[in-house]
Amino acid sequence: MIRPPAARFAYKILLVIAGVALLGLIPASSLQGAVPFRPVCAADPPPSAAWAALWFPRESDFAVSAGRELLARPDYPAAQCYLSLGEKARPQDPVFQSDLGTALWGTGQTDQAIAHWERALVLDPSLDGTLNQLWRGYIQTRQWTKAEDAIGRWMARHPDDTEAAFTLALIQAAHDPGSALALLDSLNSAPPALQKKSRELAAVIRSAIAYRVPEYIFARTGEELIHLGEPALAEEAFHRAIDRNPDYGEAYALLGAAQEAAGENPEDSYRRGAALAPKSALVCMLYGSWLRRKGDLAEAHWWLMQAWSVTPGDWNVASELAQVDFALGNVGDAEGWVVQAVTAHPQEAEAWIALAGFYIENDYQIEEGGIPAARQAVVLAPTNDRALDLLGLGWFKAGDFSTAERFFLRALEQNPDSAVIHLHLGMCLQEEGRIAEARTELESALALDPTGPVGKRASSMLAKY
Repeated sequence: MIRPPAARFAYKILLVIAGVALLGLIPASSLQGAVPFRPVCAADPPPSAAWAALWFPRESDFAVSAGRELLARPDYPAAQCYLSLGEKARPQDPVFQSDLGTALWGTGQTDQAIAHWERALVLDPSLDGTLNQLWRGYIQTRQWTKAEDAIGRWMARHPDDTEAAFTLALIQAAHDPGSALALLDSLNSAPPALQKKSRELAAVIRSAIAYRVPEYIFARTGEELIHLGEPALAEEAFHRAIDRNPDYGEAYALLGAAQEAAGENPEDSYRRGAALAPKSALVCMLYGSWLRRKGDLAEAHWWLMQAWSVTPGDWNVASELAQVDFALGNVGDAEGWVVQAVTAHPQEAEAWIALAGFYIENDYQIEEGGIPAARQAVVLAPTNDRALDLLGLGWFKAGDFSTAERFFLRALEQNPDSAVIHLHLGMCLQEEGRIAEARTELESALALDPTGPVGKRASSMLAKY
């Protein structure tokens, strides 16, 4: 039977509609293996809207839905790929702009991510999650002035957020130490670990201000910022110290320490500090310590001996000299340095920590010398996270994982932001076969030290899962 042209056209339309309807009933996993299907963006498994994003490329909702599903996994590269397909259609959608920013951040495109978060907040200033991401993004990219403003806006909405308040105080301390005191003093209701850090930083700033020497105030504040795990902000403080006194050798050496902690090349700063202050114990110790890590053992030994001649009995210098002699194969001399430090300061926990670190970190006489020394350090300073971590590490290397875990957890109670303690706990949990828990700790270590040696080790371990 020959149909008239109008009927034939209607018949074809019905066939197309039926085909599309049937296609919608086929799951994406089945479509992936079909010959006509090629995922728009690589993802394994593909998102549930992958087939629709392919067959209806002009309908941005499908690509955006796929992108958001991938964000939730998270699979940032694939999420960015799908979300980018809908970018032209949603220039005024604040939630979309925020989501695309998150995907870009996850793929390391920090400047573009921040630009999208900023646009999202212009379109809708009430987006709390985006504002939170933005101020953290500013900090990681060292946009301090913008970070201060964004944290201020965040705290106006969340006045009880002590973490944000402490972060703001840290930024203030790096740029104008005295201005941070009021905010630091206000954190008396913060969690104990944050209270402790706030009190210690405030005490350092007040002590430094008493000397009424601007460059010293910045240098001393920067040194404490390194101890608090904030090397980028410490750099800011040291630069301000050097701006006020270009011949301040100790500030240069401390700048080198901050740069090294931040994963940057510290050589110029260390060498400049040594040239300006060759008789400073601090400069000689920092420079010698860096030379040891660099592998220049003979030169390291010379500089460390200069430090020892200025401050004989200093356990920090003794510990570094022990590491140099151990690396040179002079085990007896190496042990002698740290034993000497303990003999001179038997009631000082730091001296026992130096001794314990020598044994445990070098895998030398762990049970005979390392664990007893670490235990004595904990007796003298039961809240010292370094002592607790070393004792845990000693038991870990001795094969007693349950005891090790207990001390790592105690160490984290004192310093929950320590990347190395999270790493050690992750290693311990891995040995106990608790892989999911181990992964969580390793991810925390990586987040806390993304570019440093601890983060790199955590990343290497995570890659094996």
